[in-house]
Amino acid sequence: MSDPVILSIATAVATGVATKLGEGANALLGKLAQALTRRFVQDPEAQSALVSARFEGPERPQAIEIVAERLERAEEEDPEIRELVGRLRAEATRESDDSVGNVIEGNVSGDARVIMGRDFNGDIRL
Repeated sequence: MSDPVILSIATAVATGVATKLGEGANALLGKLAQALTRRFVQDPEAQSALVSARFEGPERPQAIEIVAERLERAEEEDPEIRELVGRLRAEATRESDDSVGNVIEGNVSGDARVIMGRDFNGDIRL
């Protein structure tokens, strides 16, 4: 399963719908969609998933998952896609006045602990 931010970016690229992103991010999504379309020409399964997700959107989560997985692979291999995804990731995880964005990267298991919160008032004892 892809990380939630990549899954959101893949959904936005595939469906052309981006919520909570500004006009600049929408332009980045358009550039990323073009780059992925060019790249997916050589990958029939990814191309089919992109087309399917574009027309069926959330009703076709397996298609979006395939797009997300191929997007992650493309991000590793293609500098242009890596740069666009990096900019979109920053935009998608940017905090606004009324929301909290938390991103955890890496393995959180065993003795590791993650504590997230917002607007704490008073003492916190752990």
